[in-house]
Amino acid sequence: MTAWVLPESVDRQRPVDFVRTGPSGLLLGHGQSGPITIRLFRPGPTRLLSSVPDYVTWLLAFRCISLGAHLSIVTGQRRRWLGLVRAVTQCGGTADFVDAIDQLPGQGRPYRPSLVIDDSAGFDGIQLKLGPWQAVMMIEDASASGVIHAMRSCDMALVSPCDSKTSENLRRAYVLNQRQLRLTNNLEANEVALVMPRRVSRVSVPPTRTEYQLLFSRH
Repeated sequence: MTAWVLPESVDRQRPVDFVRTGPSGLLLGHGQSGPITIRLFRPGPTRLLSSVPDYVTWLLAFRCISLGAHLSIVTGQRRRWLGLVRAVTQCGGTADFVDAIDQLPGQGRPYRPSLVIDDSAGFDGIQLKLGPWQAVMMIEDASASGVIHAMRSCDMALVSPCDSKTSENLRRAYVLNQRQLRLTNNLEANEVALVMPRRVSRVSVPPTRTEYQLLFSRH
């Protein structure tokens, strides 16, 4: 049984009863200037490196079903993901565990995108051939010495927390200057850094009440 400990939202004035999606794609959270969305599903493939607390990974994957996405999970630890798969299927979405590359969808469709979660040491999401409207979320340790190649191969990275090793890896991978790197310092418990080449945003990622009930209160 997973003991979920989620951070409280810093901004208690913002209602978080439901999630809105818009033309820019999937709502990630809120920054200083308002909502921040990411285009996870596009006519071309997308790669996302994820080095964040488990609840953020679950939350982002769960929100993908609002865009009609099918989840394919590659992992050697199925028990870690059973709660997410259960919540997705109970809400009318689809998710499965995949053991071999040839079992993965070859692509997604505009109204039926494909999200592959790479949580296996024996699987290489960098080399995975992706099709249109398909994304892979690679679970990595952003502080590891060999992660820079993976970062450079990804369109974006979600990172929290950011220690000195992580910041140096991000700087080298995404060509960040000192002003941008400062945005990764002292992240709050419910914040992540969204990093792309020469761009950093601090994002608050609290679950809504409904998401908390569906994803975390039963596990």
